[in-house]
Amino acid sequence: MKKTVLALLIATSLSTGGTFAQLGIAYAKGDNDGNMGTGFIGVNVLSSIGLRLEYTKNFSEHLEFTKEDISRYGLFATYTLPLVLGLSVTPKAGLTKTDGEFETVDTIKTLSDSSTEFTYGLEINYQLNQAISMFIGYTDYGSELDIKEIDTSKMDTKNYTFGIKIDI
Repeated sequence: MKKTVLALLIATSLSTGGTFAQLGIAYAKGDNDGNMGTGFIGVNVLSSIGLRLEYTKNFSEHLEFTKEDISRYGLFATYTLPLVLGLSVTPKAGLTKTDGEFETVDTIKTLSDSSTEFTYGLEINYQLNQAISMFIGYTDYGSELDIKEIDTSKMDTKNYTFGIKIDI
């Protein structure tokens, strides 16, 4: 019985949705001018409802750090709402695990922390053709890391993304 229900869900998902999954890559500008790259893979569960695994990594550092290494791993529920031909909105909500390792300019000490936070965001998608979309988005990671020795207000807790999605 369980296998039959699972097969029915998969068949419904494939027949009602235009695509089965998405791959995406994006450039993300943080709220404190950090530069980050984001990549994700999403699976459509039922028509426009999906699950997404996302990874974000910084590739620039704040001036007050000699080392700033931040990695974010997220699991999101998404819903894509078509607005007009070629334009849609995708809200997302989920959990993000953030790992950070820092060295400040005036010390040799390495500081690190890890946290898991509720995360939400919104993307506006423009479909270029049947398989490729461009998007701009916003993601709020909350107050993620709490390191007593550094000013965490210098860290990026939100980012603004610009990228491309490929439908599979």
